[in-house]
Amino acid sequence: MESKPPFESDDRWIITCELRDVPPSSMKRFDRKANRILLANIDNQIFAVDDTCTHEDASLSTGSLRGDLVKCPLHGSRFCVRDGRALEEPAETSLKCYPTRVRNGNVEVYI
Repeated sequence: MESKPPFESDDRWIITCELRDVPPSSMKRFDRKANRILLANIDNQIFAVDDTCTHEDASLSTGSLRGDLVKCPLHGSRFCVRDGRALEEPAETSLKCYPTRVRNGNVEVYI
């Protein structure tokens, strides 16, 4: 499934990894310049959000994934990877979300 940004430009779609690198119910971190992005496969749909917890500078990819919720390993904040919402304190600010698509077996993120 593909989510489209409002003004799509092919040069902003970045190949992050192969789809097989993010099996169902798993997550993977991707770094691109200043962007640290967390990819999560939820029910065979790929979601992409910022990898850094909005409460502290912790990588969410080292946390745990249950359903569509990722838990920060530092203080336990939880975020929904579908829409980036912060659902459990101490984090109060949502994560930035990125549109995704799968093309030719590759996961692409719109940056």
